[in-house]
Amino acid sequence: MKKILIAVGVVVALIVLLLTIIIIKDLNQEEKLRQELNEIDSLINFDEFDYDKVNERLGKTISSGDYLVVEKAAKKYLKDTIDITLTYVNLVTDEKFSNVLTLENYQEDGPNFINTKLYIKETKEQIEDNKNKILNQFNNETVLSYIENKNLDSYYIDFYKSLAFSSEAEITKNKQEIEQNINVVIDTLNVYDEVINFLIFNKNNWTIEGEYIVFSNEEIHEQYNELLLKL
Repeated sequence: MKKILIAVGVVVALIVLLLTIIIIKDLNQEEKLRQELNEIDSLINFDEFDYDKVNERLGKTISSGDYLVVEKAAKKYLKDTIDITLTYVNLVTDEKFSNVLTLENYQEDGPNFINTKLYIKETKEQIEDNKNKILNQFNNETVLSYIENKNLDSYYIDFYKSLAFSSEAEITKNKQEIEQNINVVIDTLNVYDEVINFLIFNKNNWTIEGEYIVFSNEEIHEQYNELLLKL
């Protein structure tokens, strides 16, 4: 009987040791994964954002087992969010965006501004659509969709949440700031549209002379300047 108890004790001790090793290994994986995502976050927030470097890091994995599933889900969420955001950035940093109200564009596309009107309309639609996509990435349902149907225990889903979720207050604050900033760009496009419509309506009352736009009378000139002050 004593031998059996000793044998059982040894088995129990071995099981406890094994579980301890597994737990330590899991905790090490969690720490490594948190560190990995923190480093990627630092790359994203670096002054000179290097998409290729970030994308390369997001394409690599450092974990295994169920943690690998969590890592892939978190990195896929980050990649999609970055790609959607870069689409927006490319729209607003396009040279056409800053050239709408230039004399060069007035000469090339005026006085009817057919191409300019189309560009403003399409760009505004794309930015509105992109704004909705960016804001949607901050919804809890969207964040969770990357980990759903992966046959994971609730522990790993909770760990994923700890990586991906911010507090409700922080999420709300971030969404408000993003929406406000994008709305500024949309408002800018609306002013662009107002100015171009004004120039179309008054197409017989302005000309380009050298480096200046010249109006036929001071009243129209002042109205034009008032529109520019909205920017």
